[in-house]
Amino acid sequence: MKLKHTRREIKSIDLLPLINVVFLLILFVLVAGRPTTNHPNQIEVAQSSREAPYESAALSVWLKQDDKFYLTGDDPLSLGELTDYFAEKNAADQGLVIELVADRRAHAKALLDFRQAMARAGVGELRIKTEFSGTATAATTTNRGAK
Repeated sequence: MKLKHTRREIKSIDLLPLINVVFLLILFVLVAGRPTTNHPNQIEVAQSSREAPYESAALSVWLKQDDKFYLTGDDPLSLGELTDYFAEKNAADQGLVIELVADRRAHAKALLDFRQAMARAGVGELRIKTEFSGTATAATTTNRGAK
């Protein structure tokens, strides 16, 4: 008994759709990757032992390693200037949340002074931005009774 051997013709594989899919995946990873934070590279945020969902605040203040406060740019502001700025924005009347992005190398005294100044200005809620497992979280502090 003789078997018929049929030769199959090998067709070329079209790689163009595969290349398109790979480029789309690369583009997706670049766009949807880890989101950037709104603090400068010089600030190392503190580590948090408790994870909380991150909610951005309307107003952000940076406390850098030199224990000085910054809104934007390179010019530090005093606590009096910050309270005047938040008074102009009506932060207390509107119930706006203020986010403090504090460098973990900054001293606690500057942090406590900021909290007391915001309490005197009538700001009700402060959020301190921390880092937990590589993602940004926010610890919420309420300023009620902190005078």
